[in-house]
Amino acid sequence: MNLLHFGSAESLFQLSGLGTFASATPNLPGECNWNRWLTPEHIEGTEDGDYERFFVDILTDPDPFIRLLKEMNMTAYRFSMEWSVMEPARGVSGTQAIALYANFIKKLLEADIEPYITLVHFTLPRWFVNKGAFENSANIELFKRYALRMIRKFPEVNYWITFNEANIYAFQTYVRGVYPHRTTGITLAKKVMKNLLLAHCGVYDAVKADEALQEKQIGITHQWLKFEPLCGNFLERLICRYLSKISHYTIYDFFKKNPSLDFIGVQFYGYPRLKAGWNGGIDYPGYKTKNFAGWTFGSTCPEGGRMQSFGPSYYPESLQDCLEEASALGVPIVITETGCDSRIQRFGETEWYIDEEIQKEYLEEILPILAQFPLQGLFIWTLPRKELEWERGSSCCLGVVEVCKDENRRFVGVNHSAASIFLRQTFARLRQFAATAPAIC
Repeated sequence: MNLLHFGSAESLFQLSGLGTFASATPNLPGECNWNRWLTPEHIEGTEDGDYERFFVDILTDPDPFIRLLKEMNMTAYRFSMEWSVMEPARGVSGTQAIALYANFIKKLLEADIEPYITLVHFTLPRWFVNKGAFENSANIELFKRYALRMIRKFPEVNYWITFNEANIYAFQTYVRGVYPHRTTGITLAKKVMKNLLLAHCGVYDAVKADEALQEKQIGITHQWLKFEPLCGNFLERLICRYLSKISHYTIYDFFKKNPSLDFIGVQFYGYPRLKAGWNGGIDYPGYKTKNFAGWTFGSTCPEGGRMQSFGPSYYPESLQDCLEEASALGVPIVITETGCDSRIQRFGETEWYIDEEIQKEYLEEILPILAQFPLQGLFIWTLPRKELEWERGSSCCLGVVEVCKDENRRFVGVNHSAASIFLRQTFARLRQFAATAPAIC
């Protein structure tokens, strides 16, 4: 793999709560649409109302966090730019937030860590939502202006991602209704996906038309959410084909026809395997899998398999198909997210529990697959455990380190897991390989 950049990925909303009443980074004006969504009704396991526990401040004093990235042997770090604090009201510059981000970016570069910045990672400013967000195609221009302002504001940043997973944002917001929304419906989800894609292309075209910006690398991330039938009956095949069309091929086919990309950000957690039909008296595992009256419906796993509480089964081998399909787009590939939930349920068991070895096992199994493809970057999701995993709260366990913070919720260090130690060793080998064989690493 021709790997230039490797590290971890984070949303600074999930990590620090920017734009909410529970933000760990104090005194930043601006409100995001998740601020009023932080309630027990919407976030699992938060009956106590303690939302501050999810968040840690890395922007006020970024040095300890950046030391961790260096200790982990990372050469790059992917994070989000929280629009709601960078532009707290339409046309208003969030000077405090901009200064904190500028300092963070400066210190990353001084540590030889390449920043990859995501402009929208599921969260939106309240003022933008009040104007109809991406339900209203007239708002595409507002996002385009914001994106170009940020790209010009931080000329030292070379890699920009317009949107994180347009497919998942539309599905979770307008189909499942678990992200902040005013109304839901599949027709609206399709309209929003279309507007997100048009907004991306508008930014891409504007950057390439600007002589001062055209060298910037513009990408988008896409979760390869393809559904596979577990048993292969007609109903499973029919449902999987329909769901895969909505959740994957709408985006994938668009970029096959409209290659407005300098790179594609591949996000992969394993393909969900769908069971729909008679279960023979077996209770199939899964977070939302339903077993009733001899029938099963939902994402599950074959006998002997394991389920992630995140949703899909443990299925690292499906990465091969994912990267083969991504390669057909004909643009550089950056794996902008991949990882494994360590909270699992085994086939035949009813309880979920933490398996401290499964994340390390996952990394060991995907490395031979990654080696077959010319990748530009690899980002593991994610470093910290117990950050806000959207509507799931801290029910999932995708992080690889336990974060330590002081009384002001500033980052002071971590406790490592088997997975983080393995990851640090793997990145060290990649660094060594790059130093000795840069032409083929």
